[in-house]
Amino acid sequence: MKPGYMTSVCPKQTLPELIATAKKHGYQGLEFRVEWDHNHGVELDSSAEQIRAAKQMLADNDIAATCIATGVKFNSAEAADHLPQRETLRRYITLAADLGVPTIRTFSDSVPEEDEAARNTVLNLAAESYAAVDEWAKQHAVQVLVETHTNMRAHWARQILDTAAADSLSILWDPAHHLRYNQPVADAYPYLRGHVPHLHYRSDPESTTLTDAANQEVFNLLAADGFSGFFSLEIINPADSEAVLAYNIAKYHQYMQAV
Repeated sequence: MKPGYMTSVCPKQTLPELIATAKKHGYQGLEFRVEWDHNHGVELDSSAEQIRAAKQMLADNDIAATCIATGVKFNSAEAADHLPQRETLRRYITLAADLGVPTIRTFSDSVPEEDEAARNTVLNLAAESYAAVDEWAKQHAVQVLVETHTNMRAHWARQILDTAAADSLSILWDPAHHLRYNQPVADAYPYLRGHVPHLHYRSDPESTTLTDAANQEVFNLLAADGFSGFFSLEIINPADSEAVLAYNIAKYHQYMQAV
């Protein structure tokens, strides 16, 4: 279990600055949010030389590239809408392999809440899309992740996995989202167990859902199952990045000590 953070915490920093910030606060990995004009220099239009230089810089500083957080989304009920998203995902898989990134974040939300038939249509189409890129992802040794984002409950994410039957597909667990939709950690985790190589983490003293108790439960469950991936801090464009990083690494160690 290791701490990392997403570049959305420090969107204006260059890669050398992100690395220096990570080392200053004790984070061991960086998750690259692409498509948002961050200054890290890892994008689909980055040159091969830029990607090689970034990979070397990370290795030289012992900072892992943990995930590419894309905006690829498979939540349309129209099959035709999925085709360009599949092609974009294939390009990100190549980028991830070139940079040495093991995982790629994607979305399959939001999904219909009340209409089960409509929801299953979306989930099944998502599964088809993930299955369609499975061989490409396996060739590049990259895991594609569907995030428990907005109203994507854990059991619906698991339904996508089971339907796709894709070796390269796993789940990015972000408990904050399903907690807001009244799915407790204890109810979500049985669907996720064994399928979470990476998760999003944050501690918010003002949250009534993602409480210290909920975060501690996540740490306890993953530790008990031998989780070895990253708790990747995701807070988007905070007013004070340094304060956010300092606070959350302290809370990370607090939760780890209590495991």
